[in-house]
Amino acid sequence: MSGWRGALLRHPWSATILDRPLMGPNALERTEFLYETLAEAGFPAPKIAAYSLANYVMGAVIMQVTWQERDEGGTGAILKERADLYPSLAEHGLDFPGGPANDPSAEWDTTFAEGLGYLLDGMEQAERARRRETGGPGWTGS
Repeated sequence: MSGWRGALLRHPWSATILDRPLMGPNALERTEFLYETLAEAGFPAPKIAAYSLANYVMGAVIMQVTWQERDEGGTGAILKERADLYPSLAEHGLDFPGGPANDPSAEWDTTFAEGLGYLLDGMEQAERARRRETGGPGWTGS
């Protein structure tokens, strides 16, 4: 997933082609690999899991490219002015990684990896629950 994200980040214009099916050989090869990997991991419907992962990767890239190209001021000031309307955002902030005083790529990479971990953990838990309910392959009874 990180490799795919990196390829998209090296070509930020690629987000503009997401409004149509990606049917080129590289996209199909990546999708085939993802389906194979998920099927081998025991997901009986790899399309649903692949869809979730693909949307996470593409969404993360779009957010990173968009936030890195924006004007640096603004979000903090707006949230301070409207803290009564958006208290959680005012408390935790809306800024994404990569401020000018730090290494932007390292923070974005860390944030991506952590979010991907949440997604994969949730997928694993859901698959485990499905196997428990159905007594499907991989269910050990514990």
